[in-house]
Amino acid sequence: MLSLSFFDIKKPKALAAQSLDELSGIGKPDTNLAYYQRPVDEDIHLFAQTLLAKDFRGFDAVVSSHSIKEVVANELDKVAVHTSGKIGLAEDIANLTQLFISITRQEHTHLYLKLVSDDACRKFHTDRYDLRLLCTYVGAGTEWIEDRYVNRNKLVGGDNESIVKDASKIKTMQPFEVGILKGEASLQNKGKGIVHRSPPIQHKNEKRLLLRLDY
Repeated sequence: MLSLSFFDIKKPKALAAQSLDELSGIGKPDTNLAYYQRPVDEDIHLFAQTLLAKDFRGFDAVVSSHSIKEVVANELDKVAVHTSGKIGLAEDIANLTQLFISITRQEHTHLYLKLVSDDACRKFHTDRYDLRLLCTYVGAGTEWIEDRYVNRNKLVGGDNESIVKDASKIKTMQPFEVGILKGEASLQNKGKGIVHRSPPIQHKNEKRLLLRLDY
């Protein structure tokens, strides 16, 4: 678990990073989300769309900074031909994983690359993890809302309308945007994790390709 100082938050807020390196700002005690908006890589995006067309189901694995490249390359080799987009996706996942491992100061992390086509997490909520990295390569990204617009006493038992004070304040991560979310696994952070949800896509018959790293 992370130290007390890491989670000694008084009033949580989001941090708009200006680079991937600045995502380390999630370690600040008053930050429960750090996000970086980056441009779409067209080669990767095209390859990711190809995966969805192939009904790619995704994979998960516990990886280290040393094993990540081989694990991802082996998994992608099972489902797709060798293209610049495939190489780019593997490299991007490896880079984000190494960044996340350096921020969490752990030897390993749990990686999920998955296709999402339902509304399984359609209710705004917080999660029981320390940190989670999310990046959507295709489709709508994770929705989140600043703490001042949340009725936290409605997170258990309430619906989205009662949880969110002002729906116009809901923000959505864009494709290729990288976010590191702080959860509530530690007692020191109880009641301070970022409030978020998966975007509702099932009624639109849409799909997402989502990278998730957990600590």
